[in-house]
Amino acid sequence: MILRALLIPVAIAAVCTTHVPPVAAANTSTGAFIEAAGEIDAAKLDALALMVETDPRGVANELQSSLGGRKALQRYASAMLAHNQASRLGRQWASLLADRAELARSENKDGGIWFPQVEDAGFFTGGVAVALKRYPGAIPSFSAGAGMDEPAPDQEVQEWLMRATTLLPRGARSSFIQALQAGAVQ
Repeated sequence: MILRALLIPVAIAAVCTTHVPPVAAANTSTGAFIEAAGEIDAAKLDALALMVETDPRGVANELQSSLGGRKALQRYASAMLAHNQASRLGRQWASLLADRAELARSENKDGGIWFPQVEDAGFFTGGVAVALKRYPGAIPSFSAGAGMDEPAPDQEVQEWLMRATTLLPRGARSSFIQALQAGAVQ
């Protein structure tokens, strides 16, 4: 715990500079992710991508829960596509949707049923959908990274991405769609 407390200030400083050691980037807080996503250069993009790859569910959850998280996610996803990292972003997205049993797992909270993992994945998907609409030329590379077919020519990006949830129970799918819509607000 003490070591982590010592690494966080170092990690935050590292994200804000041009040289980012991988260990520091992996321990950077989501607040730093949001701050770094304001103006993304190649070094910051690699650090942010490493954060997502190290803890995709944790980053998605924190971005969904944080003020400014939606815009930071949309900027990050757009930067990934603009810097020819669509395949990598596709792999990151697919990792959030890989464990169907975990996505379908519900919890009782505040008198209702909640699907925490699917909500985080849906929110991340919304941010990715916004970026793919801005960079439609990146769709083939994104779909290859995600391991899925490209959308039909007349298919909306959000509809295409929602195909990944077809085997989920109705409640989980509904939560995914609501979170996707929240993540896609511009």
